[in-house]
Amino acid sequence: MFETPLPRLLDPRKLCDGQQSIAGYVELAALPGFCSYLLSDQGRVSVELHFTRDRAHRPIITGKTSIKDVQVSCQRCLEAISLDIMADMSVAIVLTEEQAEKLPAEFDPWLLEDRKLEMNELIDHEMILNIPIVAYHADCQVAADVGNPETVQEKPNPFEGMQALLQKDK
Repeated sequence: MFETPLPRLLDPRKLCDGQQSIAGYVELAALPGFCSYLLSDQGRVSVELHFTRDRAHRPIITGKTSIKDVQVSCQRCLEAISLDIMADMSVAIVLTEEQAEKLPAEFDPWLLEDRKLEMNELIDHEMILNIPIVAYHADCQVAADVGNPETVQEKPNPFEGMQALLQKDK
């Protein structure tokens, strides 16, 4: 676990020119988009980033982010399930949409509007992209009952009494 909080703002181009690496953490509560998928905002996301330039001299950020024992809802029973979420990051810093369109497929574009990179926003987006599409307990009991004909109860017919009324009128 990294012991240093990451700075909120960085100049990625300077870090890429110097081929710098940083490691630290971001408080989970500082990632509102990611937290919207979770049951709790307690914890820390560990972050390790490497700033370089590729052959075309583009600023590139690679690295890893992870958090252990994050709580999400089971999609079957809606109870809490604990997950470890890890993300590999490969981001190219771009200044325009045209630059983003010309990137190789291995890089995700990150449009830099100012000279500073908002670290929490970048980490927030990367963690959201790595949430499992469907999270559920391996031994969830609700899943065993769905579609089982033995557990389906036959419902009474609401029009059953009308048959007797129709026969009385004849």
